[in-house]
Amino acid sequence: MRLLVKSSQQKQSGLTLLELLIAMAIGTLLILGATSMFIANKRVYKEVDFQGRLAENARFGMEMMIRDLRMTGFIGCAVQQDVVNNLAILDSGGEQDPRHLLSYVTKNTSPCSKGFSTTGCVQANAIEGRDAGTPEWLPSQSTDPTDTGLTLDANSDAFTVRFMEDTNTNLCTNMTSTSSDLIVNNQSGTVTIPAGLFISGGIFAAADCEATNIFQITANAAGTGAGSGPFELLHGTGSGGNPGNAVATLSKIYDAGTSSNCAASPVDIFIFRARRYFVASEASIQDGRPALYRQTFEIDASNLGSGGLPEVFSERLIDGVENMQILYGEDTSGDRVPNAYRTAVNVDDWSNIVSVKLAVLFATVEQDFAAPADTKSDYQLLDSAPFDPTPAANDSRRRKIIEASVSLRNRQLSL
Repeated sequence: MRLLVKSSQQKQSGLTLLELLIAMAIGTLLILGATSMFIANKRVYKEVDFQGRLAENARFGMEMMIRDLRMTGFIGCAVQQDVVNNLAILDSGGEQDPRHLLSYVTKNTSPCSKGFSTTGCVQANAIEGRDAGTPEWLPSQSTDPTDTGLTLDANSDAFTVRFMEDTNTNLCTNMTSTSSDLIVNNQSGTVTIPAGLFISGGIFAAADCEATNIFQITANAAGTGAGSGPFELLHGTGSGGNPGNAVATLSKIYDAGTSSNCAASPVDIFIFRARRYFVASEASIQDGRPALYRQTFEIDASNLGSGGLPEVFSERLIDGVENMQILYGEDTSGDRVPNAYRTAVNVDDWSNIVSVKLAVLFATVEQDFAAPADTKSDYQLLDSAPFDPTPAANDSRRRKIIEASVSLRNRQLSL
């Protein structure tokens, strides 16, 4: 009897059309899901990147301005009225011209109100302001233009600060006369004086608790090298670059003290800083979009060997800064606390400015066309009129307003 054994394995006859369609549909859904996830992740990454760059630019720009604002008016331990500016920045009457960036007018007399138009009026201008659309810096009434090629933004305010910055050096040898050179050295063995600090044309100040004298070095300081002075600072007239010294003498004979230790000297050496912050644009950069600029008085060290002179430089700090508004806190009661915040044109006495409110509108440099266009036309910065950053057509940039209230620490002290 023959047994019939049925094989458990059967030949596969292929997929049916229905099975193939189902498999294709499932595969398509999986691919679409993966693609959607990739696109979503890319969009999130791009958004985070845009917001991160915006925050980074805002943080950097605000920190620079706030740091300089806090230093406004610092002159060492001397009282403000005892600052003597020996630079050759004089007006036709032989008096210090307050319109110059390197001016440091400190005494305040009473027929002053809003500027220097009154004869005999001198106001403190360690800080100055320029309101949007106005031609003058106040209180100096300077109309200094920006560098060639820069267009100052007509909708933005601007400010100037002046202060002394410590060089970590002291006077080490007593002066014998008011025209004596200044022999200086580092304050301690752990302090290194950078090479090229005391070079011809540099603006410095000698200060103790009695008087501060601002002067320009008229020759590269004689010394044995960086960090290993002493260094000899000359402050004569007739050379040393722009603007030069009006006189070769200081207002007093500085005494380094009786100690042989230079670090114990009561006379500090500071470098003079004068900086202006403003919003401007250049046609050849970022399609003429505005940016934050800083204008400083610096020495063009690269040209010193060719007779290069100190110059005013404007540097582009942060792209994408579209507007800046400033209010100045004025003390009207004598307690060094602001009683009112005013625009530059409304300040009565600049020597009584003790704080500043700052608002800046930052925007991303690039546009994200995958995101909705920015249709907001009423960005509010402090108490200024609403600002429309794209009056002609909306764009796809991210924007953020950053505000800060800054105490002018050297003005909070009773002067």
